[in-house]
Amino acid sequence: MRDLRKQFWGTMCKLAKCDKSIVVLTGDLGFSFYEEFAQKYPNQFINCGIAEQNIIGVAAGLAIQGFKPYIYSNAIFLLSRGHEFVRDDVAFNNLNVKLCGTGASGFLGFTHNIQPQENIKSWLKGIPIKQFYPKDKKSLTSALKSKKGAFIRI
Repeated sequence: MRDLRKQFWGTMCKLAKCDKSIVVLTGDLGFSFYEEFAQKYPNQFINCGIAEQNIIGVAAGLAIQGFKPYIYSNAIFLLSRGHEFVRDDVAFNNLNVKLCGTGASGFLGFTHNIQPQENIKSWLKGIPIKQFYPKDKKSLTSALKSKKGAFIRI
């Protein structure tokens, strides 16, 4: 799978410039990728720290208030630690929250990667949320522009 992290942040810079309701939340990761976004759009960027359940709850609250939150976090922690919050806060309430999961490709060590027995689709089974697995910048941009809540594997 192609690394789409730089394309993600570049696309978010373009989208946030035109839409002030976009807010990107990170789980204390993305260093060397998010700095440009954070500098250009400080009022549209929140580093929630390493608190996956909390970041999803904050994003859900922002969505209820009319914002368009995008969570950028490690896929395994976003889905495993935040599973109940993804299901109850985002999916069951049909909120427009984009869960952008990164790090599932084997480059951060066994604790940070989704293992074969813990694949993304199994974590999301039964949760009514759209799933995107973009392979290039065009499909990533399309997923980020979707009008409903979604999990986007970056």
